[in-house]
Amino acid sequence: MRAIIMNSVGGVENLVEKEVEIPKISDEDVLLKVVGCGICYRDVLARKGFMRVRPPVIPGHEIVGRIVEVGERVPQNFKKNDLVASLIYIYDPKDPKCVEGRENICRSRVSIGEERDGCYAEYISLPHWILVKIDDPGETPPEAYSFAACVIGTLVRALKTIGKAVRGESVLITGASGGIGVHAIQVAKAYGLKVIAATRSSEKAEKIKIFNPDHIIVYKDRFSEEVRRLTDGEGVDYVIESVGGPTLTESIRSLRWGGKILLIGNVDPSPYQMMLGHLILRENSILGVMNSCKNELREAIDLLRKGFVKPVYKTISLDQDSVREAHQIIERGGSFGRIVIKP
Repeated sequence: MRAIIMNSVGGVENLVEKEVEIPKISDEDVLLKVVGCGICYRDVLARKGFMRVRPPVIPGHEIVGRIVEVGERVPQNFKKNDLVASLIYIYDPKDPKCVEGRENICRSRVSIGEERDGCYAEYISLPHWILVKIDDPGETPPEAYSFAACVIGTLVRALKTIGKAVRGESVLITGASGGIGVHAIQVAKAYGLKVIAATRSSEKAEKIKIFNPDHIIVYKDRFSEEVRRLTDGEGVDYVIESVGGPTLTESIRSLRWGGKILLIGNVDPSPYQMMLGHLILRENSILGVMNSCKNELREAIDLLRKGFVKPVYKTISLDQDSVREAHQIIERGGSFGRIVIKP
């Protein structure tokens, strides 16, 4: 089969197209023909050596595929030709710390595309317990379910599971024109929240209008003053922080007293300094959000199937030049929405 191998950490030249054997499956695995494999900023960080990656490895953790082979001990509800979406990690179902709803943070989990082969390939082998069947994709193209877990499910976890957001509350979304941001607007609107979308790009601001955020802020350096103006001086209840260090101080300043930062992304992995008084004196909090669990993946699939979230992405082919270029586009922040490999 064709695959892109990351030979070592470093530049995009380490992403090399090769012919490799189709993976073998164990009794509890299924073999998937990859329908779509999303390219995530985390893939860029892994390639640059900021994640626990073990090259040579096939990158890619945003997976949707059709079952072509089933192991002998796989439950009968998984059958050949079923369309399934996957979590972005493999957890041990026998580990008592990997209980449902917290399997994303159990220590025994293994990251797909970093510690074991991922989906920049025509086929991938995965254990059945990390998969969720998509009985009816609805009007959403099958390849778009590739980022159901990593993007939509993570946003579900942020707003619903961790943030416990309530209809009518307000949320600021940083990086609103990026791969997370354009979907964060839609998930937040589906939950009945008032949305303020912040972006540096006037051109991309025009594009996100179709998702009906209540307000759009185009900024150069700061946006907190405008957020407070739009909220009658109060600030927002939540911030979906998809950028991280470069916008975090302004996001904290945009919160109301008692508000929460839901920290999903960080484009700059270098250390970050902050004034703790910003949190203490107004009892604000920063809550990390680590991927999604199966319950959130199921809800993400439902949001996509019912059309509450319209996926924003472009597809590329499974070849060395296209994948390298996609990494470069994502690294410089040039993508509107997601990029999905369609083998």
